[in-house]
Amino acid sequence: MKKQLLLTAGSLVLLFSACKKDTKKNDEANLKIKYSTLTSTSHYFNTFKDDAGATTVNFDGQTTRIKMLSELDAYMKKGTTSTLDVTKMENMFRNTNAPFTNAALNSATDKTIISKTAQSFSTANAELERQRFLSYFAKLKAASEHYTQVATSGTAGLLESKYLVNEKGIEYNQLVQKGLIGAMLLDQISNIYLGTEKMAADNEALIAGKNYTALAHNWDEAYGYLTANEYYPKPDPADATKWLEVFLGSYARQVGPSVGGDPSAIYMALLKGRAAIVNKDLTTRNAQITAVRSSLEKAIATIAISYLNKTKTATSNGAKMHSLAEGVGFVYSLRFAFNAKVNATKSQELMDALMNKPNGFWDLTNADIDAVRDQIATLTGVDKAAVVNH
Repeated sequence: MKKQLLLTAGSLVLLFSACKKDTKKNDEANLKIKYSTLTSTSHYFNTFKDDAGATTVNFDGQTTRIKMLSELDAYMKKGTTSTLDVTKMENMFRNTNAPFTNAALNSATDKTIISKTAQSFSTANAELERQRFLSYFAKLKAASEHYTQVATSGTAGLLESKYLVNEKGIEYNQLVQKGLIGAMLLDQISNIYLGTEKMAADNEALIAGKNYTALAHNWDEAYGYLTANEYYPKPDPADATKWLEVFLGSYARQVGPSVGGDPSAIYMALLKGRAAIVNKDLTTRNAQITAVRSSLEKAIATIAISYLNKTKTATSNGAKMHSLAEGVGFVYSLRFAFNAKVNATKSQELMDALMNKPNGFWDLTNADIDAVRDQIATLTGVDKAAVVNH
């Protein structure tokens, strides 16, 4: 009798266990998109389609703003051969007075860089950050007035005929470009589109005239600030040594396993999170939000540390000042990570330590640079010796 009872109890345990496994199996089978089918080369646009076979992915606004940033960046680089027009740079920032060579960008009057700069900050603090970039344009223009002379401590000009710096050795076009990687691209991804408000959008009804929900669209817009490609990172099919990524996507791509990063994991998190939205699986979606935010912050911190390390092995003043400007730009960008480990106050403190010597970058010692680098490493958990092949 005792054995019979034990057998019966054991059978119930086995039956219950089997039922649990069957339920889990059935749950997986009932998903619209099975997570196990997603890979690092899954086609983002083709993975998400409506019943007619059309992609439900759209992020035209993000592509437009990145093109605007590309034109602004290209114009700033002309300061090595001509005096720049500060009004033109401001117009490109604001998209006023048809400043772009691409007519489609001029027509997109509802799309601007400035409106998406530091958008997650309070109104007052966002305005301070936007004014920062406007001041950088003025300083870049002032430096470009000396493009015909060689830069030295106290004198603006060119280093190695290709780096335009002011009298303190600061290359302001790099502060603008690297700064907007954080202030626009990172901020929009981590704080705006993956933020609480956008992620609370409706996921039942389709947007009028569209084939996607508001929630799915918000996720895709976050994706669009990282890359325009069908998967990430995407190599250049015409040149195996190059990649078809720009700005944030380009730099995050450089942070590979050798320095504790994994660009493909960022893509997998974005891909799986979008699939979770289709599956109405918010638990899985939320886990992917955390993964994306964490990976991008770590990537920015790693790049900042790498540039600071490279200044100490630079073989010329030009290379050193260039690396310093890029490093400072990424130190600035760290404040735009979600719940930033290097917050705005600390980020500014570190920037000031690098920029506010009497002669600016010219006065910096390796000890000064290491002091900043080490604080970033401690706060973010990135190896202080990290060096990336930029």
